[in-house]
Amino acid sequence: MTWREHCSPIIRRVISETGTDDIKLLRKKLRDVYPYGEKKYWPYKVWLSEIKDQIHGYHGNTQIYEDPRQLKLF
Repeated sequence: MTWREHCSPIIRRVISETGTDDIKLLRKKLRDVYPYGEKKYWPYKVWLSEIKDQIHGYHGNTQIYEDPRQLKLF
């Protein structure tokens, strides 16, 4: 299991319980449930990335500009 697979349901649960109306409260609750101990290194970066991805998904800001001239890396 990857770090992202492990933290994704935790973050999803907190977002669904708290909602996205009060982002300050949501971020506090997400800080409180961080499951990996010290907030640094790779697990913390994945945690923050997953929070960003999920919050943007809830706000509907998932459209990404794609330049047709740009090559895709992945």
